[in-house]
Amino acid sequence: MPSSQPLAIIFDFDNTLVKSHIDFPKLKVEMAHRLSRYGFSFGSDETIPHKFTAGEIIEQAAAYDEEHGTSLAEELWSLVESFEREGMRDITVADGITETLAALKQKGFLLIVFTNNAKSPTLEVLQRFHLESFFDLVVAREDVKKMKPDPEGISLILTKFNLSPEQAVFVGDSWVDALAATNAGVRFILIREERLDEAKYGITIWRHIRFLTELVALPSQESTT
Repeated sequence: MPSSQPLAIIFDFDNTLVKSHIDFPKLKVEMAHRLSRYGFSFGSDETIPHKFTAGEIIEQAAAYDEEHGTSLAEELWSLVESFEREGMRDITVADGITETLAALKQKGFLLIVFTNNAKSPTLEVLQRFHLESFFDLVVAREDVKKMKPDPEGISLILTKFNLSPEQAVFVGDSWVDALAATNAGVRFILIREERLDEAKYGITIWRHIRFLTELVALPSQESTT
């Protein structure tokens, strides 16, 4: 049986590795408002951010496009990209990130980024802060058919590195990250001040940390041999 000690650490990007200012709740509400002109109903502005991901809203738009010959999904992708550009304008990195990633690499972990963002701006930020060399792989939305919380991206990563779900952990800040990990059977490490409601979102949280530097305490394969 594979060891239960992780070989790979998969990271979300926004508000996990970097501190961006992408207003995801506002984005999803704006997307829903635009589709409401075509008869879509996603609920109240208060509940939309907690019930839907941007990807799920776009999937509904794409299905409508296919039936009616419209280009709603394209319009929504343009909106997403504008929010991303604005949110990354004054981006910063998590405290202690370079030292933390260096320590994790020294312990032998594979380090991977899995984000719903576009790949180009993600790579640009990693390069800007001289972090790209720490990562063995970056998986962005162009690399999958379905974005988080679908587990496709995590499954892709596990397959590429020939890992079982028990040999990886996923670190993220949102219920979308947690649900992707839960759906993939991978242990989830929540990184944020407040704990998420596991019953509300149908997720399982393995560990809850507040700072990226706490990951250095993770036991590696090497420490158990």
